[in-house]
Amino acid sequence: MQKVAPKKQLGQHFLTDPAIARKIASSIPLGAWDSVVEVGPGMGILTKPLQEVHGKALHCVEIDAESVRWLHQQIWAKELNIMHGDFLAIPEKDLFGEGNVAVIGNYPYNISTQIAFRVLEAKNPVQFFGGMFQREVARRFCAEHGNKEYGVTSVLLQAFFDCKYLFTVHEGSFNPPPAVKGGVMACVRKQQQPGCTFKSLALVVKNAFNQRRKTLSNALKPLTSSEPGFVLPEELKGKRAEQLSVETFIMLAAKWDSLNV
Repeated sequence: MQKVAPKKQLGQHFLTDPAIARKIASSIPLGAWDSVVEVGPGMGILTKPLQEVHGKALHCVEIDAESVRWLHQQIWAKELNIMHGDFLAIPEKDLFGEGNVAVIGNYPYNISTQIAFRVLEAKNPVQFFGGMFQREVARRFCAEHGNKEYGVTSVLLQAFFDCKYLFTVHEGSFNPPPAVKGGVMACVRKQQQPGCTFKSLALVVKNAFNQRRKTLSNALKPLTSSEPGFVLPEELKGKRAEQLSVETFIMLAAKWDSLNV
């Protein structure tokens, strides 16, 4: 049977190594998942091991009509639940439903940050978020403070999830081979959620990293100027954004929340 042609405009680089697919699938903690959402199944190399473990809880979201048709023709995928559409545009209630949700995939590298924000902004909190990204993006998501890779998405993800970089995947494991290596990460939602809103955290973090060479006193001037009560602790004024821990950003965001209720 003819295989699906990878489409450059969709950022498709199909994983071809079943052993790696099994490793990615096994990164989801075992448990009673109400819904496991796979983003971009393509020709199903990751879908198969996911289906073996999660059965009817598995829901696939695929934007490529050719991939959807191909999957519908596979005997093993006969009962597979496939949503034909854009993960970034499908209504949340159709995408995540209710209960415990895991999101996994071999993500198109060009929209991986947008996918992360979709997960973070979900009203039904996603409990697991992981899979394959461009290596540099996965490392940035998991980077600790004090590291040059540490940035906006590092803080926002790690405020809500325990994030771990798992392993690197070389270019030869894809068709067509991408120009960069892949990186697999796993993020498990923290039991203790931050004492601030996502909106305020995103506001503080984005301003702090907007000009990352500036000290925090200068970078956050738009906020401190607009809200007189938002005063930075003296010990933070001379620091740069990458020097601040996730917990410190949460503290600042909670302070902003208290002044803007």
